[in-house]
Amino acid sequence: MAKRYLVTPALPYANGPIHIGHLVEHVQVDVFVRALRMAGEDVLFVCGADAHGTPIELNAAKEGVTPEVFSQRWHDAHAKSFDRFGVHFDSGYGTTHTPENEKHAGRIFEALKARGDVEVRSVEQLFDPEAKRFLPDRMVRGTCPKCGAEDQYGDSCEACGATYSPSDLKSPKSAISGATPVLKSSDHSFVKLGRYQDMLEEFTQRSGAVPSEIGQYIASWLEGGLKDWDVSRDGPYFGFKIPGEDDKYFYVWMDAPIGYISLTERALSGS
Repeated sequence: MAKRYLVTPALPYANGPIHIGHLVEHVQVDVFVRALRMAGEDVLFVCGADAHGTPIELNAAKEGVTPEVFSQRWHDAHAKSFDRFGVHFDSGYGTTHTPENEKHAGRIFEALKARGDVEVRSVEQLFDPEAKRFLPDRMVRGTCPKCGAEDQYGDSCEACGATYSPSDLKSPKSAISGATPVLKSSDHSFVKLGRYQDMLEEFTQRSGAVPSEIGQYIASWLEGGLKDWDVSRDGPYFGFKIPGEDDKYFYVWMDAPIGYISLTERALSGS
């Protein structure tokens, strides 16, 4: 009896063209899928564009188009690139910007809330007084608090590799208006990842669960303990609205991984 395989290469970000790194991965995965099928195995091969987030919003504004139009443009360009190299996914090249993915993101979030794994906290964030909006990490530029490099993003320094909070930046400026942001509080939803520490350690170290080198890599992440994760962003934001909220959205890294579920569902339904 044929084995059943679900094969899912990484979702390229719909913020620019497919590059050689994407092609190396996706062509190799396509070869693997073809080999499995030649061996008589039952394979579902899915992929799509990761279509949400602040970088897309910023670059769409620079081009004077909506984030939806901008991300769809790059999605279509990705699909053409993969087609040129003979990489073909079941049900075509999809996207995370679908009603199905929104449904699954909301369903998983509500399940986490029901388990008591979500906590709402007040968070101080940088606010643009001219644009009248909170600024995500990538909408703040300033001087790195660690090495002093100028014109760095609000979450990490490309010069020294340090990570920090936007409020730690020296001489911060809004990437939208150029105004000096001010601190302002807002309620955010945090997932209590620490509750899953033991489960993840047990699973990733189980024989055969993941390749040994990957298990060791994950173990190094878990050594310091998992921190609670802020999965919400203040509007305006290019993403899915959080159920029951007026102007709160899921952080892109909440719905992007869930895209594998919705893309698989789409392929199985033949839509």
